[in-house]
Amino acid sequence: MMLEQIEIVGFRGINRLSLSLTESNVLIGENAWGKSSLLDALTLMLTPQETLYLFTRHDFHFPPGNQNGHGDHLTLRFTFREEPRDHQRISGDATLSLLWQQGTDGVRRIFYQVEGRINPQQQVVTLRRFLRTDGEPLSEQASEQQVRTLMRLFPVLRLRDARFNHRLRQETPTAHSVETLGKLTDEINALTRDLVTRPQNLTDTALRQGLLTMQQLLEHYFSVQSSPGVEPRVRAVSTSRDSRHGWRYLGNINQLIANADSRSRQLIVLRMFALLVQARGAQRLDPDARPLLLVEDPETRLHPIMLSVAWELLELLPLQKIATTNSSELLSQVPVEQVCRLVREPNRVATWRIGPAGMSQEESRRIAFHIRVNRPSALFARCWLLVEGETEVWVMNELARQCGYRFEAEGIKVIEFAQAGLRPLLKFAQRMGIEWHVLTDGDEAGKKYAATTRGLLQDSADDERRHLTVLPALDMEHFLYRQGFSDVYHRVAHVPVNVPMNMRRIITKAIQRSSKPELAITVAMDAAERGIESIPPLLRQMFGQVLWLARGKAD
Repeated sequence: MMLEQIEIVGFRGINRLSLSLTESNVLIGENAWGKSSLLDALTLMLTPQETLYLFTRHDFHFPPGNQNGHGDHLTLRFTFREEPRDHQRISGDATLSLLWQQGTDGVRRIFYQVEGRINPQQQVVTLRRFLRTDGEPLSEQASEQQVRTLMRLFPVLRLRDARFNHRLRQETPTAHSVETLGKLTDEINALTRDLVTRPQNLTDTALRQGLLTMQQLLEHYFSVQSSPGVEPRVRAVSTSRDSRHGWRYLGNINQLIANADSRSRQLIVLRMFALLVQARGAQRLDPDARPLLLVEDPETRLHPIMLSVAWELLELLPLQKIATTNSSELLSQVPVEQVCRLVREPNRVATWRIGPAGMSQEESRRIAFHIRVNRPSALFARCWLLVEGETEVWVMNELARQCGYRFEAEGIKVIEFAQAGLRPLLKFAQRMGIEWHVLTDGDEAGKKYAATTRGLLQDSADDERRHLTVLPALDMEHFLYRQGFSDVYHRVAHVPVNVPMNMRRIITKAIQRSSKPELAITVAMDAAERGIESIPPLLRQMFGQVLWLARGKAD
């Protein structure tokens, strides 16, 4: 069983949100765009606890920056889908048997809804229901046994930096936590024996050190509490010189566990996670449980190299996962199909992702190389300014800065598209909710790029003005030459201004004596000395348009 869909109306910082989920999901979005509220909804409603959570006034939606403007109604709806791998004990559980609903696609689902209301007496009321496929309730009120069974078989585990776990609760060590820490040692020993049975280039000492680093990493997220007479092996993630070998060995162990025939090793790692959850004092996980793992900003306090190893370890767990991150390094490791962008709009938090049939294999390969691997920070941008080559990247950023536009602060990313192709980038940007503007040359290639852009636009002059600028020249060098910078090209080409020579030859000589990027920087420096009025009006107009697009995607 897996969580297929979550819908939120009026909960904390989320006015309205509908999010489809897959096995692995990485959420990105700006501050106050709903990531924490989403994780809180999952944690409060699906984490096993002694008493079922009851809403408070704090849970009702309030506009950003106005916590006094609460609404009076909220709804959380969770859709669970039956998976072929589910054991009969889950699918056939007597308590849940009447809750399964057969869909038109032949798949069975459970629809669980929790509502909060403020009644006329100004009291907060919490109502739990299971629904039919058409959205009508199966009964007036779900039984506590049904809700607890669902939470027992599909618990939410939330991982975060151990410092935040300490702030949330201070737990008293118990005999149970001491016992589970002992079991953890046994599981590490079992994994060591399993790895030693197969040939590899790791010594016993390396295995031990790598597995100790694994425990250290898990304790970093699970905040294992110490107790009298029992000292955790490692209290915090260490970055000392002595620990670096351990991280390298853990990376090697990750690769060994990830082999196709290592299902048993993955299960051992999963049991280690389960034992650490119990060591925190949480309820025991049911043997048939299918946990949903929430990983909150895994990059916290981790060097990028260590983050890479940590993410490999988390990916080994055969669990459904939802992670949030602000790390470009982490995004470079994640397939773009797993990335979901949250974007706050006036009446909702929109969710954008590629989807299972979003792009062709070739398009995905181009995006993976050009964006995910080489420019992962572009996934955080509000707007892309797509230009043909490296020259434009240099000159656009510098000239925009001289106009007073801080592209970095506005969420604007200048990206050259010639290597990846324009269409895949435009298609990807549209599916991920990223605004875009295309700048092309006026030559034959530029005309083709312009035609590609127009093919994705509505048939209106306003739409083209917002998304397309075509230079009235063969290329950027010819355009700047004609826009008052001819003396720069003459100077770099070592050709006096009064010497009659064809414009193309002068530009060619200047490029030969320098390079296109260096020539662009020289022009930008010259523009800085002359002032903003020297920057071509066409470019100033384009900068303003790109800024308008980006600010439309801001809060």
